[in-house]
Amino acid sequence: MALDATTLAYKPGWSFKVAGPNNRFLCVFATTQDSTDPTRTRCTQHMFEIPDDLNDERLIARWVFDRLLLCELHEAGEFFKIGSFAPFYPHHQDEGSPYELVNRWETA
Repeated sequence: MALDATTLAYKPGWSFKVAGPNNRFLCVFATTQDSTDPTRTRCTQHMFEIPDDLNDERLIARWVFDRLLLCELHEAGEFFKIGSFAPFYPHHQDEGSPYELVNRWETA
């Protein structure tokens, strides 16, 4: 059973696409307020390689839901602040996994 991104729905401003080499990736697009400039919006893309063993609707649903939780972990780290300090600001691009909980207290 293949993952059909056209059947997926989440929050307003969030969308899904299966893309990449051999259509092996679930792309989750989140259009949200920019965490560094709240006067702007931006679209963030989260990409996850689709495992080969997703062979029924329940497994697919759980896997997609778990990926959304990772996206939300990242977004929570972006937006949570104490004053102007973001103690859990996540990694981006080549810094490390964007879904790893980061502790930035040492840099405060």
